Amino acid sequence: MKPRSFLALAGLTAIAVVAAILVVIDQPALTTLTKGEESAFEVLTERVNDAAELVIQSNEATFSVVRTDTGWGMKDRAKYPVHFDKVKTALVGLSELKLLEAKTSDPSRYKRLEVEEPDTEEAQSVRFEIRDAAGESMASGLVGRLNPNLFGEGGGGTYLRRGKEERSWLAAGEVSLGKTRNDWMVRDIVDIAAEKVRRAVIRQPGGAEIVVTQEKPDSGEYKLEGVPEGRKLKDSGEAKNLAGGLWRLTFEDVKPAADVKFPEKRNVSVYETFDGLNVHIEMTTVDDVVWGRFSATAEGASGDKAEEIRKKAAEITERAKGWVYELSAGEGERLTTKIEDILEEPKKS
Repeated sequence: MKPRSFLALAGLTAIAVVAAILVVIDQPALTTLTKGEESAFEVLTERVNDAAELVIQSNEATFSVVRTDTGWGMKDRAKYPVHFDKVKTALVGLSELKLLEAKTSDPSRYKRLEVEEPDTEEAQSVRFEIRDAAGESMASGLVGRLNPNLFGEGGGGTYLRRGKEERSWLAAGEVSLGKTRNDWMVRDIVDIAAEKVRRAVIRQPGGAEIVVTQEKPDSGEYKLEGVPEGRKLKDSGEAKNLAGGLWRLTFEDVKPAADVKFPEKRNVSVYETFDGLNVHIEMTTVDDVVWGRFSATAEGASGDKAEEIRKKAAEITERAKGWVYELSAGEGERLTTKIEDILEEPKKS
């Protein structure tokens, strides 16, 4: 190789090496996230057992869950019971969050992390505050988007903002807060499948009744009484539909019994199962919404499961005592059905 060619090649090599060095220097350092050590909410971490109230604000509702003598309840629903496990998971989850990485302070970029204020219809964040029994704030902030695969199988992360700070953070740990009251309250009223119903009576305030019967449990054969001669059902499955009126029955809202006035003549439905459980529902309609009060008995229970059925009846009655429930439009309509509602129009002569 000629000396001049060698020098030219050496010069090119040197330039390439310098360029490579500059590229490496210009690149941001690669980081490996660790679980973090700094608590996101230090006071809560130290005093989580002192929590007495959890205030939630979302784009759908603002409400408060408070500690009661028997557990936790919805403050503006006369402290109606909420799921203890839900409260425990939320409080412990927030107390265990560890800061990992500072994120944006630019409000225009909050939406990507779902840490914007929950004051618009599109907002996905949930603002919270936790107070002790004296009303002192122990922790507050915004919970945003989850990052469930942050550590692979080792756990996930949550984007958040603390208090009224503009700075957002990625924290180790996953926290999801319910956005509505119904995400927290114990909404189950009763659950009886149609196949277990021996007899169901749906009675109007004036005394007219629809009666559905089944001769054997799980037979799938339902007989509907009270159909006028010459008339037909709109749907052949309507008898089973009515028998299933208590299947996975939940409420939309709840009030103390004294807050809803029932007329002397009212809608009543009675469901009797093959094992002797009887559920009694009294209903009234207020502003097109059906409200119901529930009770149960087990006088007909016998055999090996009699004690179990009596216990179930007592649980239903105790749970519903002192409360009236707003039923969904479909469930309220089914439990107050009139015979004309389910019949085809009579043929014109």
